Amino acid sequence: MPSIGITQTPDGGDNKMMLGLALRNGLLPRTQAEIQVGYRSEDRTIAGETFAMKTVPVTLSLWASPVPMLYAGGGVGAYLQAIEYDNKVYPASNDTQFGAHLGGGLRFSPAPIVGVDLQGRYVFLKEKSTELASGKFDPSFWALSAGLVIGF
Repeated sequence: MPSIGITQTPDGGDNKMMLGLALRNGLLPRTQAEIQVGYRSEDRTIAGETFAMKTVPVTLSLWASPVPMLYAGGGVGAYLQAIEYDNKVYPASNDTQFGAHLGGGLRFSPAPIVGVDLQGRYVFLKEKSTELASGKFDPSFWALSAGLVIGF
C-alpha cells in the first residue's frame, strides 16, 4: 500500500511530507498486522543553527477493527535518523532510535480490488541530542496519510 502524508512535530513548525509503503494482512478476525517503511525530511533550528534531519521509519503495527471500516491500534519500530548541519562545522551523524506509535484510520473500497486508507498516528521517540550548545530536541511527530490499497 503506497501512501503519502503530512507530518508535524509537537512544537509546531511547518508541515512536512512523508512517503510510505506498507504491507498489511489479516492476522485474526478483525485484526491486521502491518509492516511499513517510510521517509520524511525536515529542517530544524536550535540556537540559530539549522540542520536537516532525515528519518526512515521501519515499523510493525497491529490494527483492530471494531467495525468494518474503522481501525485503531499501535506498534513499534526502528527510526533510522541522519542529521546534517548547514554550516558544515559539525560532523553529520547517523543514529537508530526505537519508538512506538498509536493511531487509527478509515479504510474503504470504492472498487472491488482497490481501496483508500486514511490514517493518523502519533510517533513517540526519546529526546535526541545534537552537536549544538543547547543540543536537545524532541523528534516525536504526528503523521496523517492517505494510501492506495491494492487487494490480491
